[in-house]
Amino acid sequence: MVTHLQSPALVPQASPDIHAERIDPLVGAVWDSHITARPDHSVFHRAAWARVLAETYEHRPFYLRILVEGIEAALVPLMEVRSPVTGRRGVSLPFADFAAPLWTEPRQHAAVSQALLGVAAERKWKHLELRGGSSPAPGAGCFRSYCAHELDLSSGISRLAQQLPASTRRSIHKAERSGLTITIGRDAHAMLDFYQLHSRTRRRHGLPPQPFGFFQAIDRHLIEPGLGAIILAHHAGTAVAGAVFFHSGGHAIYKFGASDKAHWDLRPNHGVMWSAIQYLTAAGCQSLHFGRTATTDAGLIRFKQSWASTAGTLNYFRYHTGKLAWITAARPPAENLPLVFGHLPLSLNRIAGRLIYPHLD
Repeated sequence: MVTHLQSPALVPQASPDIHAERIDPLVGAVWDSHITARPDHSVFHRAAWARVLAETYEHRPFYLRILVEGIEAALVPLMEVRSPVTGRRGVSLPFADFAAPLWTEPRQHAAVSQALLGVAAERKWKHLELRGGSSPAPGAGCFRSYCAHELDLSSGISRLAQQLPASTRRSIHKAERSGLTITIGRDAHAMLDFYQLHSRTRRRHGLPPQPFGFFQAIDRHLIEPGLGAIILAHHAGTAVAGAVFFHSGGHAIYKFGASDKAHWDLRPNHGVMWSAIQYLTAAGCQSLHFGRTATTDAGLIRFKQSWASTAGTLNYFRYHTGKLAWITAARPPAENLPLVFGHLPLSLNRIAGRLIYPHLD
């Protein structure tokens, strides 16, 4: 469904040649028809991610196609997060590592930014947040930065194996000799096995897990339709490591990882990642993004670098509607509470996740 947004109240001070179409990604295939035609889109830009967020948290989509002088300038997916605790804001996109505007006319940054700020004002959002991409407006500082790593898969699996550091190849060989069974799953049973690992891993990190309904929605809208897979490593019939990968348009992303620390000596994480790289390469993916990583997480950064990936920076930008300014933050907030969630029973951690995550993004 397409709604034309032309009200001066929606886009204040906008000239008549700036035109915003709101496309509902939950209805029909109009949004995906625009997105999948773009070689630079990610799986987060697709309607499937909007369905996951809407079904799990009842977030409201504001997906925009912005035209300037009748020519498409950008496609911008936004979700409205409404919470009595954390306020109402627009995010592109909640729980996505990146979902930057897709530009057709990059020279129209100013016009697109004006349209987006008009939407933020009309909706009375506390702030507007864009995840990834270049600065959305002159003088817009970065609100938060993460490490990013990407692996070029286009050379083929044999060349990729040769590029790996010797230490990584040794870990892969140890995983292969450790009696691990690696499976590629696309069903509810695989997702349940992964979620159980995920819950224990989050507790080890001092974090509650996202509700199981979130992962069920991912399975329903992404994994089962062929936009991803669940890679699991089993030892003696028990899942000891796993990861969830998404892919679309030849671009893959490592979204979730989990493992049982008691089996790390078997190198199950290396077995899972190498199996995933083989699977994604065979599926025709040209690149694998390892997702965002906190700049302080040295261990995870080393793991992602160990796959001969290229390091970069992932920037988030936030516009504060009350201050009428793009803002910066001195430091990222603490995301874990090990003294609380690190000691709660799994059942209570899961209840905490169901209560907390609807207010987060």
